[in-house]
Amino acid sequence: MNFRDLLVNSGFTREFCCFTREFERFTREFRCFTREFERFTREFALFTREFVFS
Repeated sequence: MNFRDLLVNSGFTREFCCFTREFERFTREFRCFTREFERFTREFALFTREFVFS
């Protein structure tokens, strides 16, 4: 049995693929959260500017 067969048969590859999928999903959701947070920050800055200078 070679190293590749050992990896495939041990389930490591399957687990690693599952982990990779989950990590990609987390990254997508984190990018979405970051976009939302940036928008909130911009809107809050505008609100603060209006409030301070009015």
